Amino acid sequence: MLPSVLPSNIGIQDTSTTPEDLKAALTRGKVTSPQETAIFICTLQDCNRLFRSRERIIVHQKRDHASGEDVSQILTWNE
Repeated sequence: MLPSVLPSNIGIQDTSTTPEDLKAALTRGKVTSPQETAIFICTLQDCNRLFRSRERIIVHQKRDHASGEDVSQILTWNE
């Protein structure tokens, strides 16, 4: 079974974002919920990359990890 919390990494300080960038981002963003926005996370070899669909993550796992369709290495809450 996959862990409920993924391993963390050290954060890098953002030194380039300005207050104007943050204000502009408010007009581009959208609030959503897990029911509206599918997220699939690859957990093979601590990859932790995010994908929008099951098809995309399976292509990624085959290409980048030489893996089959092992659904036990996909973390999602949409199914």
